[in-house]
Amino acid sequence: MFTRVEERGRNTLLGVQALPESDIKVATWSQRIFNLGSKPNPLSGNDVKEAAISVFFRDWYAPLLMNRVVRGVAMLWYIIYLYFAYYGVTQIKEGLEPVNLLVEDSYAIPHYKLLQTYFWKYGATLQVVVNNAPDLRNAAARQRIRAMVGDFATTRHSIGMEGVQFWMDDMESYYRDNLDMKIIDPAFYSMLRHWLASKHNNPWEEDLYWGDDEDGNSTVAERWPEYNITTFMPLWLFTDQFAIIVPNTVQNIIIALACMVLIAFLLIPQPMCAFWVALACGSIDFGVVGYMTLWGVNLDAISMITIIMSIGFSVDHSAHITYGYVVSEAALPRDRVRDALSALGWPLCQGAISTIIAVAVLADVPAYMIVTFFKTVLLAISIGLLHGLVFLPVLLSMFVRGCCFMDVNPPSPKAKEKVSFSSGRK
Repeated sequence: MFTRVEERGRNTLLGVQALPESDIKVATWSQRIFNLGSKPNPLSGNDVKEAAISVFFRDWYAPLLMNRVVRGVAMLWYIIYLYFAYYGVTQIKEGLEPVNLLVEDSYAIPHYKLLQTYFWKYGATLQVVVNNAPDLRNAAARQRIRAMVGDFATTRHSIGMEGVQFWMDDMESYYRDNLDMKIIDPAFYSMLRHWLASKHNNPWEEDLYWGDDEDGNSTVAERWPEYNITTFMPLWLFTDQFAIIVPNTVQNIIIALACMVLIAFLLIPQPMCAFWVALACGSIDFGVVGYMTLWGVNLDAISMITIIMSIGFSVDHSAHITYGYVVSEAALPRDRVRDALSALGWPLCQGAISTIIAVAVLADVPAYMIVTFFKTVLLAISIGLLHGLVFLPVLLSMFVRGCCFMDVNPPSPKAKEKVSFSSGRK
């Protein structure tokens, strides 16, 4: 729209006729600042010399890529690419480890590595609080409490009953082993107070909250008919992110892809173009997530941000090649691929190489967050370029043919001339 306004010699903001540069001497100062312009005067011929690399993509690379054997090999590569990406996704590790927040030469790293080797295999101790306790003078109620403790101890994340520390077990062991007594149900609370007072600095004394009623023997929680269980451990601050990182990552990827598809549908007058842009972006992001896992990168808040950023990198390769393919006026798919790669193959390589060079300086920084950013961006650019130059042209030539195209540029007597993809017109 703005190029058409410029073509008519109008102001791009106000739409009024712009003052030509030849009238600059009679123009006011405001006209010189806000309303001075000229109509474009394009040359009738194209005197820009074609780059040798563009000739390579047009006359050598594209014909080789469209060879049946090469296309078959490319599809085999793509299947292998998807397989290893899927394997990486299934092996993904969630969460930001505390050691990754430190620089590589930090003195605390050996400490965390020893913790991980000898202690964190079993995880941290989980504390379980029963806020609404039953009447513990009832043997059945105590048995039900033990069943609840057993449920916590026998999950797939627990190590079994041998890892349980329960004050009721210590109390019964005290009366059984030291006093040769059994627990008397009506006197349970009195026996509990005696056991707490029998040891100096009893570790369980601060874990029991007492409330007196008329008899002075029951807890406050006894007034509620069911339990109100609370769990706590110091690592909850870290493990909370484990529960939200995967849903948030999936949600953000879907939203980003949906926005990309919507923009493609609005700005590119080819429905099939938007469809293949979405497929290519999804394939690239799938590969980034899978291969970053194989490269030792966990799925955490840092990698999630860079994964979302990679969608922006991936759309560059897929959108340009797909658009160049569908707007080509060539009749055969191999000729469309030839036109698209001739015009866009080298610019895609330039963009990828410049981005990789820009982030390469981050590869040697001794910080996990920065190296994670480098690895994710490198994967996004490399996989995106592989899609743009190999996988996507082959897939387009196989599945997007004449019936999928809409007539965007009406034919002209010079239809055989080379297509300029900068404006979508000849």
